[in-house]
Amino acid sequence: MDESRDARLEQQPAEEEPAGQATVTIGGRLLLVYATRHGSTREVADAVADELKVRFADVDVREAGEAPGPAGYDAVVVGGPMIMGWHRAAARYAKQHRDALAAVPFALFITAASLTEDGADEVGGVPVAKDPWLVKAPRNAGKLRRKERYALPRNYLSDVQKACAPARPRSVAFFAGSLDLTTMNILEKLFVLLVIGATPGDGRHWDFVREWAEGLGEALAP
Repeated sequence: MDESRDARLEQQPAEEEPAGQATVTIGGRLLLVYATRHGSTREVADAVADELKVRFADVDVREAGEAPGPAGYDAVVVGGPMIMGWHRAAARYAKQHRDALAAVPFALFITAASLTEDGADEVGGVPVAKDPWLVKAPRNAGKLRRKERYALPRNYLSDVQKACAPARPRSVAFFAGSLDLTTMNILEKLFVLLVIGATPGDGRHWDFVREWAEGLGEALAP
């Protein structure tokens, strides 16, 4: 009886994967470079790295001042906060390694305190993802106020893209950041409150961060 049962089990077809569920191939090395002032952007970088581990066998997370160049990696992500310009360490890394970045797929993320909705999903041909907790519609789209003009995606990305050129990112994400006035000097406080008009507090939208990172594997494919 046992032999008959075993024979029937051997003849049963193997279970098929649910429709639309593809097997994810894991492989390659990814370098994630971040710059941070007081640690909150490091936490964003860690969340991005956790999602990318689904696609890459090795995800190396390094602070910008100590990060190696892109050589030897299959893809690169560079991230940092935007207050009075993009974090210097992030911009410096992108500029220093721009020729090497041009040879590998790479993406950028920027944490910010404010972002003006302009209705565009790309800047200079580069796809842009906007955190819905961060982006705000202008009062009058035909006549932007100074704060709104400053917080346009294309304004934020202007210097960033110059630093990276000729390298061209495959994706850029804008995330809401954590804004703690107690960690800022007087000039930074005045800039954030008067020029940007941002609201202090932790506005990080973890679901959006993970959603962007989850889809980044496809964008960074060779």
